[in-house]
Amino acid sequence: MMVTGLGPIPSARAIDTSLTSYLNNQYYNQLAPDGDFINVNAMSVADIQGFLAGKGSYLAVAPSSQLGDGAAGRSAAQIIYDAAKGLYDAAVGCSGSICINSTTGTVSPKAILITLQKEQSLVTNGAPSQRDLDCAMGYEGGNGCTWMFENRPQWKGFSNQVGWAAWNLRLHYERSVRQIEPYYMGKVVTVTDYDGARSVYLSNHTTAALMRYTPHTYYGNWNFWKLGVEWFGFGTGGSFGGGVNDLSSASGRMYASGKYTVKSYKQTDARVYFGDTIVAELGSGSWEYQFDPGIGTNTYNFTYKLADGSTLGVKSITIEKRKNGDINGDGGVNILDLSLIGGAWGYKTKDDDWMNLNPEVDNEVNLLDISIFANSWEG
Repeated sequence: MMVTGLGPIPSARAIDTSLTSYLNNQYYNQLAPDGDFINVNAMSVADIQGFLAGKGSYLAVAPSSQLGDGAAGRSAAQIIYDAAKGLYDAAVGCSGSICINSTTGTVSPKAILITLQKEQSLVTNGAPSQRDLDCAMGYEGGNGCTWMFENRPQWKGFSNQVGWAAWNLRLHYERSVRQIEPYYMGKVVTVTDYDGARSVYLSNHTTAALMRYTPHTYYGNWNFWKLGVEWFGFGTGGSFGGGVNDLSSASGRMYASGKYTVKSYKQTDARVYFGDTIVAELGSGSWEYQFDPGIGTNTYNFTYKLADGSTLGVKSITIEKRKNGDINGDGGVNILDLSLIGGAWGYKTKDDDWMNLNPEVDNEVNLLDISIFANSWEG
């Protein structure tokens, strides 16, 4: 089958899509072009079906009975197409003054396919579990989607997940258009991961929407950017030139191993201080500082000052640090924590989920996590 409408061949760009390149070149400042993100006409049902088949996806052959109570006999390709067009209940609705429906559509089928892959690997998975399908877009997917299953069952199932998530992504996009706090185009926000905090310049509405949906620079948004480039030839984004004092605050979490790095922006006529230590001198437009937070929850302040000593503002980072393996936060590494790992075995987790003990490798609870946990065992 010939698949049409899938965009240019990204290999011609010769873009290094590694995590290192993504972070060092600050591609997180523009995750995808706005036009690509909301192009609801980018793929036909046949295009989507051909793409899924070409990737060996189970979604290409999945019976409607496995695609949730909203599937209504439709194939996965039809559900994705209909969600992009705003053609069924889970993909439409209003939040305040913002209404999303068949007139506006939601987001591109390409954006939906990328999200299905980054959340549950469903585009390339030939044999997903029913739970993978039920948690397809990671919509309210904390703790392996357990919270959503127990508290918002109307969001469970492939068709509901695709519809609600597509609606939510377009809602975040429209919130950026209307400059609704805290994520909108032109702002600098601080997002946190297990190893540090990075300031992100929301250079377009798409980046604002994606950072609001998944507020991390690590796996989630890296994979969205990476797949957009490799699968569909989306634009590559780029770094922010600085010139602004980033005073946004954030909270992060980490385990005891490793240090925490803060990367941010400042105006060139300002210094940055951490206590009495000068972190960044006059002349630079960005700054970086690495330190070892204490166990517990503590707030660390970075102060921006002009050459004459006058204060321009303060950036605060609140960090909760636990012992390696202390999943429930009670100060020990014991059978209670092991029970939590067992209950989430094999599940995909959020970037900052406490059950993910090896976030630098993957975002799944598996043998690597158990190995780290065993080395930290206190009994």
